[in-house]
Amino acid sequence: MNLSINDRIKGSLMGVAIGDALGFSTEFLSKEDAIKLYPEGISSYNEIIIDSFRTQEQIGKWTDDTDMMIAILDSLIAKKTIDLHDIANNFIVWKNSQPFDIGNLTRTVLMHSNYLNSPIEIAKKVWEEEGKQSAGNGGIMRTTISALWNYTNWNEIKQNTENLCKLTHYDPRCVGSCVIIAYLIHNILLNQPFTKSDIIKLGAEYHSDIEKYIELGCQPNLSTLQLDDGATMGYTLKTMAVGLWFYNFAPNYFEGIQSIILEGGDADTNCAVAGGILGAKFGYESIPLHLTEDLKDSEMLLAKIDKLLEVINIKE
Repeated sequence: MNLSINDRIKGSLMGVAIGDALGFSTEFLSKEDAIKLYPEGISSYNEIIIDSFRTQEQIGKWTDDTDMMIAILDSLIAKKTIDLHDIANNFIVWKNSQPFDIGNLTRTVLMHSNYLNSPIEIAKKVWEEEGKQSAGNGGIMRTTISALWNYTNWNEIKQNTENLCKLTHYDPRCVGSCVIIAYLIHNILLNQPFTKSDIIKLGAEYHSDIEKYIELGCQPNLSTLQLDDGATMGYTLKTMAVGLWFYNFAPNYFEGIQSIILEGGDADTNCAVAGGILGAKFGYESIPLHLTEDLKDSEMLLAKIDKLLEVINIKE
């Protein structure tokens, strides 16, 4: 597919926000309830059914997934480099703005009194205090952007992705899953082929459990992922498997997002991660125009993306 880098990067970032906002429609629902409410899928934000969680005010907005990605994006535009302290400060500003949603581990880490002095060390401390078992998808949901900065240099992408994840999520499963998503997008942008063995080898650098979820992401039956399982719906490796599955099997951006929505579970995060991959793979022009135009604050995000493209000196 002969797409410009600009189109792929723009598609990736908008793909996150749009997937996030559409996926909100079935967030925390069972697959059965998702299909019952949306038997023909969902093609616009105004089709989202309001309930005690999905208020009218939130319809057509992205959630914390995109908010945290924008916190990184804003820092890249301002600092023109990966400045972990500045990004950590942006996370605090966002947390203090009383966002609609924020993950439990993210909140705990960001509320620590010493966070800004040593954010990664605090994230590690919180992880250790919680028995080294916290491996939620709060890091992977925002990781798309780390693949776009210095997008030709894999070693830098890998290191940046690790550090950005560790700002809140220190668990090696979280770090490894973020690196794999960044690896997918990096190779998409450069039209570079890779194999399942390449991904398995990369995952083995972080945690032995990752291989199992790579295999799940490479088999054709989406239902096998059991995205609405209450015990694992927010698990970082399950969200990583979603990204892999949609890279391997989604025919286009829109149909891919529709498939995730009807699986329920942590649909906003799953759609955000898959949306970043599919937006990079199929490009911005592949995303239905009305989903951009009807997205609240889309003009603001598009303007930020244009500034990012200027900063990294991408020329058509």
